[in-house]
Amino acid sequence: MFILKRFPALFITIGLLFSAPAMASIFSYITHSEGEPAHATYTYVIQRWDPEPDNTPNPCYGWSQCWITINHKHDANGSPGSAVRSIVRVEKERYLSGVRAAVMSVESFPIQGTARHDGDPLTSNQECVGLFYESKEGGWSPNGRLLPGSLCGIAPPPVGACKITEGAVNLNYGDIDEVSLENAARAQNINITCNLAMKVLVIASGSDSGRVPLRTDNSLYADLFLDGNPGEKGSVINVPKNGTIPVEVKSILHTNGRVAPGHFSGSGSIILTMP
Repeated sequence: MFILKRFPALFITIGLLFSAPAMASIFSYITHSEGEPAHATYTYVIQRWDPEPDNTPNPCYGWSQCWITINHKHDANGSPGSAVRSIVRVEKERYLSGVRAAVMSVESFPIQGTARHDGDPLTSNQECVGLFYESKEGGWSPNGRLLPGSLCGIAPPPVGACKITEGAVNLNYGDIDEVSLENAARAQNINITCNLAMKVLVIASGSDSGRVPLRTDNSLYADLFLDGNPGEKGSVINVPKNGTIPVEVKSILHTNGRVAPGHFSGSGSIILTMP
């Protein structure tokens, strides 16, 4: 058995200027929102930052100063507001691999906390909390943006527009023998509902580069799929205002050598974003 946790929100919701990256490496989401769109508090998780290719450029290399911050999308163009905190300066790092190393030297993932938004409500460009690069230590940088490769889950209602109606998705394999583990599959539908007409990208991800580890010895893991697509590629759906669209969540098991008898379990995340 493993349980796939759902995190209500509309993921990476920069509707105007931002689209989901072709290769995501930084995963974050909002688990809870309070208040109203103009005055909101978000409980967030920055789940992981996967290794970067050696030649991916740092967008703020050569600036007079560049801070990596934990922040939220404050304006419709994707620029940040007041930083939760500033992590490290990286203007001397030519590549994102160096930026990641600098952040990893002072932070441990997952990073959890709360962020506050006080300002204009965002509709087509929904709020999210993630890792930003910006020229000011405390935030409020007009040139600040989410780091490239960010998959940044947007806020659920009452502040945001969309949510997953189910609680935890329990994909239960029951009793299964070792010879039947490889490629064993289980599936279940979830339902996405929005209070605005929205085009939504649904993402499913595990903690190990997208996979869900099921044994600490790495002998068993699960790959995730949404409507038949790899989980981190995701499924794009069009949700009408106050409507609901189903999405199939599937897990497929894979083995790595012999698997000892006994219980197996793990968890992943479902994130909503905008394509």
